[in-house]
Amino acid sequence: METINRNKKLIWAGVVLAVLILAVIGWQYWQYIHSMSYQQTQGIKNLEKMAEESDKYGGKTPEETVALFAYAVKKGDFDLASKYGNPSLIKPALEKMKSDGQIDTLVNGLENGKLEENPGFGGNSFDLRITENSKNYWVLSLYKSNGGIWKIVEF
Repeated sequence: METINRNKKLIWAGVVLAVLILAVIGWQYWQYIHSMSYQQTQGIKNLEKMAEESDKYGGKTPEETVALFAYAVKKGDFDLASKYGNPSLIKPALEKMKSDGQIDTLVNGLENGKLEENPGFGGNSFDLRITENSKNYWVLSLYKSNGGIWKIVEF
């Protein structure tokens, strides 16, 4: 009988010890997920995910990106057009151009502009220039992302 009581006590002691260990592990995990380093790591992961998702929009060449952008602008799909670069900059600029009646001029410039390599960036940056009345007007600047997709960097 003493052996059975002793075994029951040992089992209960083991259960209590296991509960205490799990409680300590749970507490440590809770502290970790609420720590500054964990939050920063999650922020970086979210930024990387957003960068990967944004790399879905753009061309394999600067010319292809300009053509895709021009097509979206011509259709009036400013949401799509803005995804070829920074949406928070491009979409408001396009909406302002539309309200100013300049969209047709922009589309014409995009379709007839001249892409020039931006020296000093090793072939990873191009500018689209439009010549009108012997004057050069800069329209947009493109760069090649880490994923190999050409994006609009300045508009």
